[in-house]
Amino acid sequence: MANSRITKNGGSVWRRRSCPACKRIFSTYETPTLDFLIIKKRSGKHTRYASHKLLASIFDACGTGKGPDGKMRDRGDAVMLAKRLLEQIEQKILATGKTILSTKDLIRLVGNELESTDRAAFYRYGAFSPHKQDTLGL
Repeated sequence: MANSRITKNGGSVWRRRSCPACKRIFSTYETPTLDFLIIKKRSGKHTRYASHKLLASIFDACGTGKGPDGKMRDRGDAVMLAKRLLEQIEQKILATGKTILSTKDLIRLVGNELESTDRAAFYRYGAFSPHKQDTLGL
């Protein structure tokens, strides 16, 4: 490994490596995964964390409504916002060091990120789920 540093968003590590066989130099990005994380459901059932489910939930909240400029948010912009929020939430999950997370804790993490980023999306996130409304205090 010739060089290594943390990326700007802090979510991954960039490394410059050289191949001993062909002597070429190439870059890699290493991002931690949450494959180990177990979500404890309200029923007591345990399930593996699935980032695509959380991304879809965040996108549903961000996908409609207005952006910071007051105009309707483009779907592409909503996807980028949802991905960025997902990265931030996953970094916070990693920072806790927990291997089991309750759905309430996950809802609170998402709610906090949405509330600080897009208050309207925060309300849309909890709008159709009584469990989310109770957890978020809506």
